[in-house]
Parts: sequence; structure tokens; C-alpha cells
Amino acid sequence: MQGRDDGFRRLGQLSDAPQRARGRRSSERLDTSREDLAPRNVGEILDAGLDALRARFAACAGVCFLLWLGPSWLLAFAPPEQWGQGLGAVDEGAQALFQLTGLLVHSALNTIVQVFGTMLVALVVRGEFLGERITLGQAARRILSRFLPLFANGILVTLFAMAGLIACILPYFFLLWRLSLAPLVCASEGYGPAQSIARSFWLTKGSFLRWAGVSAVSFVLLGPLTSFAGGAASPAVRDAALDSLSMPGPTYDTILWLSATLFFAVATAAGAAITTAYYYDCRVRREALDLRARLVEIEPPSGVAA
Repeated sequence: MQGRDDGFRRLGQLSDAPQRARGRRSSERLDTSREDLAPRNVGEILDAGLDALRARFAACAGVCFLLWLGPSWLLAFAPPEQWGQGLGAVDEGAQALFQLTGLLVHSALNTIVQVFGTMLVALVVRGEFLGERITLGQAARRILSRFLPLFANGILVTLFAMAGLIACILPYFFLLWRLSLAPLVCASEGYGPAQSIARSFWLTKGSFLRWAGVSAVSFVLLGPLTSFAGGAASPAVRDAALDSLSMPGPTYDTILWLSATLFFAVATAAGAAITTAYYYDCRVRREALDLRARLVEIEPPSGVAA
């Protein structure tokens, strides 16, 4: 059978076997450098998210550590219950106002850092699913360029969740589920606040059991990390630790500051990576994203006859 080469050679054309071989090798390298897109169950979503985080752990955990330094410092050295102390004689009403202000400042700062860190990690680890890695600087610039839509998206999601909580427990969890992907959609796909919420509702349709399982396991795995800092910062635990350890107060506060920063950073990075894996699972099931990505991989290079 002269004049044929792998069944694709045509008269007057060079053999495309070398290009196809290079394409296969490139595809194999791509497959081994990222998580395969495919429908996943709860365990597989968790594994895919943690594997993606492990591939970029230093960058993701490092930037989350830096972001949490400020809120953790307030938790260790200026907890809300201490606001207003040392200002002389104040009545109980003024003391309560100071403590409420401290609680609001802590909550607002924690929320901002949590959202920013989650979106930053989600954009970084998405390359482990799509094969298009971006740097921390590129992810940060993208988030900052989308600050206003993300801020508005966060307000809308919070208002919806609060409305669900006021209505009843079941609507609250329903809205948490259906709105869970709205911030990530807004940051990664460039949709506006309302469109991001609508798309989150569409993507999460039919995924309640997977969302509930992923959320429950994530809480069991990551909950102790976030609850440790709050417990260690409480006055009762702090006083008991200082008495039993014979440790100076500033030393205890410094250890609490650094350890809380580390635990919050790991919990934020892991939670963001798992959410990203759930996001791509929803896109695979709703949009056949895995098939579209595979078609792009096997598409012959331009100028090469198929």
C-alpha cells in the first residue's frame, strides 16, 4: 500500500504523522499535569479538589497566610470583648457598644479576607482542571478588576441567605446550595451579579446530594481548624492556659496569632479548592465541559489536513 501513511496521507502533501505524534505527546503531558474533567461523586470531588491544591499548595497557602495575618492579629491581641477596656470608667451601655463595634469589625474583615482568599485560590487551582495555569499576580489583578461586581454579588448572596434564614432553616440551606457557585462564576467567568446568581442556580440544579456531602465532609475536615482559634482566643481558655502553662500573656497571644493564621489559611485554601472541584463537576454535568475540552485537545493543528 504505497503512498499511504497511517491512512491520512494525501497526494502532494507531507506526512502528518510527526505532527500527530507530537500532538499525542502534548495531550499526554496535559493529561498528567491536570485533573481530568469528568462527572464525580462526593469522594472524587474532594479528592480532585485536594489534589489540585496539593499541586499549588505553597502559592495558595502562602497567600492565604498573608491575608489572614491581620484578622488573626485582631483575634489574638484585640478580641471584641476587650474593646473599650483601658479607656477609663465607662458605663455598661458604652462598653456594650464598643464590643458590638469590635464584633462588626472582626466579622467584616474576616468576611472580606475569606472571600478574597477563596476567589484567589479558586482562580489559581482552576489551571489544574483546565490546563491553563495563571500566576498569583494574574489572579489578584483579575479579582481587583472585578471588585465592584464581586462586592455587589457578595451583598446579594448575603441578603438572600439572610432572607432564607429568617424564613426558616430549610430555605436557608436551599439558598446556600443554589448560591454556592455565584462568587466563583462572577470572578472566573466575568458575569455580573444578577447573571452570576442565575448561572449558579442553573449549574447547581440536581446536585443537592453532592453539595450536601461535600459541605458536610469539608466541615468535618476543616471545622476543627477554624474553631481552634476561636476557642483558644476566648477569655476562659486563655486564662486557663496561662495558669497551667505559666506562660506570659504576650507569648501566648503571639503563638495564638501565628497558629490561627496558619489554620485559617489552610482551611481557606482547602475549602476554595474543593469548591472549585464541585464547580467543574457541575459544569461537566450541565455543559459537557469534559467533552468540549477533549475535542479541543484532539483538534488537529491549523494547516494540518485531518
